[in-house]
Amino acid sequence: MRARAIVPAVVMIALVGGPAALAAGDDSQAGPRSGATGPTGASGPTGPTDPTGATGVTGSTGATGATGATGVAGVTGATGPTGPTGVIGAQHSVRKAAKTGVDIVGARPQQYAFSPKAISISVGDSVTWDNTSKAVEGHTVVGDGLHSKVLKKGDSYTFTFNKAGNYSYECSIHPYMKGTVKVGKSSGGGSGDDSGNSNSGGTSSGSGSTGGTSSATGSTGIGSESAAGSSPDAAGSSSTLPFTGFGVSPLAAVGGILLLLGLILRLPAVRDRLSLL
Repeated sequence: MRARAIVPAVVMIALVGGPAALAAGDDSQAGPRSGATGPTGASGPTGPTDPTGATGVTGSTGATGATGATGVAGVTGATGPTGPTGVIGAQHSVRKAAKTGVDIVGARPQQYAFSPKAISISVGDSVTWDNTSKAVEGHTVVGDGLHSKVLKKGDSYTFTFNKAGNYSYECSIHPYMKGTVKVGKSSGGGSGDDSGNSNSGGTSSGSGSTGGTSSATGSTGIGSESAAGSSPDAAGSSSTLPFTGFGVSPLAAVGGILLLLGLILRLPAVRDRLSLL
């Protein structure tokens, strides 16, 4: 009886205690649980940095090599003799002749006149009279070597004055029309006051629809200055230099001697330079 009662009790104990023992075994195998992590401790101060070491001394620069000797300069070539100076041509200035005009004006007889009435020119200059008036009968320019044909409206008359002096003229149709031309000496060289025709002192020419052209050309003198410039003896003979009188050959010989002396004086310096090489 008792045995029957014990067996159920053991079974009950086994049923109740078995799971608890298994749970206790699992806990013992898992080990103790870890606790919470504590706060991180403060970092310690950084240690002092070691000082940088001193830079080493720079090494000395090596000595510069010796410069090579300069080569010997070549001998200067001989200078050739100076050629003869050309002959200076004779100075002969020629002034370009000027051309001056005088108008014949007026619409009525009381207005007929030469404009301007008086002019001044130089030897060799020309004066042209142009008829612009309304005179049907026309006009003339006469006096002191001037002698034009009858100039109708649009006609002209030109006269070249080759001699200095005062020339008076008038219109033969209207004698109250008067004018003067003062011819002064030319400032240029060459032909001057002494040229020209002794009667007229110049050359005249006219143009127009009626009448021809008259001309009287004076002679022209040749100045002594141009003759002297063209003389073959004015600048010396061909074997001597102009304006010096020295011959070309002696000057060339003196130049050669001076060149030779210069070369002799340079020989010691040339030898010294060659010895350096």
